[in-house]
Amino acid sequence: MLTQNTAFTTNEKRYMDNPFVGIATFLKAPFLDDIDALDANIAVLGMPYDMGTAVRSGARYAPRAVREASTWNCYAYNGWYSPVDDTVYMDENWKVVDLGDVDVIHTEYDQSFLNLEAAVRKVLDRGAIPFVIGGDHAITAPILKAFDRYEDLCIIHLDAHLDYRKETAGVLYGQGNPMRRASEMSHVGQMVQIGMRGIGSSLPEDWADAKERGNIILDMGKIRKNGMDWVLAQIPKAKNYYVTLDIDVLDQSLVPGCGSPQPYGMYYEEIVAIMRKVCELGDVVGFDAVEVCPPYDLNQQTALYQANLMLDMMSFIWKSKKDRGLL
Repeated sequence: MLTQNTAFTTNEKRYMDNPFVGIATFLKAPFLDDIDALDANIAVLGMPYDMGTAVRSGARYAPRAVREASTWNCYAYNGWYSPVDDTVYMDENWKVVDLGDVDVIHTEYDQSFLNLEAAVRKVLDRGAIPFVIGGDHAITAPILKAFDRYEDLCIIHLDAHLDYRKETAGVLYGQGNPMRRASEMSHVGQMVQIGMRGIGSSLPEDWADAKERGNIILDMGKIRKNGMDWVLAQIPKAKNYYVTLDIDVLDQSLVPGCGSPQPYGMYYEEIVAIMRKVCELGDVVGFDAVEVCPPYDLNQQTALYQANLMLDMMSFIWKSKKDRGLL
């Protein structure tokens, strides 16, 4: 049964459901414990997995941390007003539900990934858009396997790292491999990789392979030299997009609590502009947000950025569909 995430009250007229009350689902949206009964536009899934981590461990705790941080925007799933855009985003007809977490079996990444892929497939079968909270970036590969119903899926990859290693000491599904694994999937088309600057995750030959494949790579040097209007113009028009957001794409000063923080990064408003542009160009059919590492976070700062960016993406998808008369 779909239930509202509410608290008991003796006065219905003064009912608030404040952020500090009740169970911390994402945005305090309804929790659904039966994925086969899913009837929503957006379905949030947690993937508390960090066995692909090579630097800071602890991203397994991110789904809880991001959900808790998201409760600051606890009324947003029924509609919220942006004074920056002078726009009301989402409404009571735009259904967001939280499906809880995928079961992770420690040390058994293959079964854990199968569980994740199966859950995403069920969400897609029910006509909802999966929003997956990682976890480290290794989770993107099994998620994308579930999107084989699409052809020529365009990947928007926001990250400090290229994540294009063939393997590392035999590791194929680590946090440095997901974009390489994605490139090997026949249903994955163009790949746009934005924000690259970090040491690690890819060698010169990996960069060469990505460029030879035709990936559009916008590193921080190019971004700062050419500006954001140029960046937005590089995003190709596509029918369907999948967006994967590694929180370390933001500058280290903004997100201290991530797995592999790097200086010389992007700013919140720049990521928002990219996400808005993608939603204007086509349909975003899936999204993941990864690499928040709560043990290293400061005052929930990193989790708050991740939660806000997820809300932004949900809102831009809603607006795109609304503007096209699809809602």
